[in-house]
Amino acid sequence: MMISLMWRSRGTRMLNAAVCLSATTMDCSDGLLLAETEPSLSRLAAYPFDHPQGDLILRSSDTPPVDFRVFKLLLSLSSPFFSTLLTLPQPTSPLLSPRAAAQTDDELPVIQMSEDEATLRVLLGFCYPISTHEVPHFTSLTELQSVAEAALKFEMEGVVRYIRHKELVSPRFVEAQPVRVFAIAYLHSWMEEARLAARYTLRHPMPGPYGEELERISAGAYHRLQEYHQLCGEAASSRASIQESMAISGFDDSDRWVWLECRSCAPMSTGSGRRWSTPFISPSRSGGPRNWWSEWIKAIARLLRSRPRGEAVRDYDLMKRALAEADLCPVCSLRARDDLESFIQILSVEVEKAISSVTFPTLTPL
Repeated sequence: MMISLMWRSRGTRMLNAAVCLSATTMDCSDGLLLAETEPSLSRLAAYPFDHPQGDLILRSSDTPPVDFRVFKLLLSLSSPFFSTLLTLPQPTSPLLSPRAAAQTDDELPVIQMSEDEATLRVLLGFCYPISTHEVPHFTSLTELQSVAEAALKFEMEGVVRYIRHKELVSPRFVEAQPVRVFAIAYLHSWMEEARLAARYTLRHPMPGPYGEELERISAGAYHRLQEYHQLCGEAASSRASIQESMAISGFDDSDRWVWLECRSCAPMSTGSGRRWSTPFISPSRSGGPRNWWSEWIKAIARLLRSRPRGEAVRDYDLMKRALAEADLCPVCSLRARDDLESFIQILSVEVEKAISSVTFPTLTPL
């Protein structure tokens, strides 16, 4: 017997289908369509889905298709959907049309799947014991999304939990492709993972790279993601700008940073070619912060707008450039590196506090 499984209602969670015995297409209840399919040549899947004692064939949607010879017991234990499907009465041979009968393989029932070989191999790999098949490894987010959709469709809750809590938010995905991870999580109403991915987008400028999943989320959800990134950028950048203002005003005379005490190298520039000066400062800060530090903190503030995270304060290139200028000063060169590294540690903590104060906008599940 060969049947083809196609979903007509995305919200269907349990199968309550009537038995369909005719050789022509028939509508079964609760959104499952059982249909006779055209015969086609197929090849057998690789180990362990080629076991001669397998009692069911799942046929992929590839051309030519690939047959996965599986065990009903393992499939039923992993999927309530298949557990229900496989308990339905099966048509007997006299009731099958000649064309349908020709599609059986060693008298095994054949189920035509809408998933391709790659998706079925990973999905079924989660159903087999580790002694016969290692824990499946996702090669891409595209593959993960395909398997997640299939696992949700077939009610494989254990597989869904593993994908959601282990694979989707693993560093190799969420650190490198946080926007796509956000979109996938939002598509499946996994709000905790969506918020986590949103936080990881702060490591990258926005808008991030395109991902096919973005076509399926709402414009409102993507707007809120960008809004969150912007608000975090403003909060983080303000922490750097405040430091410059405090250095100019002499707000805390207890600070003994070399860029505040030095009077040997050039002070900060006003941007008009003139050097900074004002009578409204503490006498100990006469002349203001040194120009090399002022240019560094301004660059950090700009960087934090596009990559709002504490780690951005440690940007190697910006620090290297600032220290190269400081080394030209006989006073700053003695302490610039140690003082700047200490200051960076303090500022990065302040930036993280500022970002944590930003609340991610409320998302409405699909």
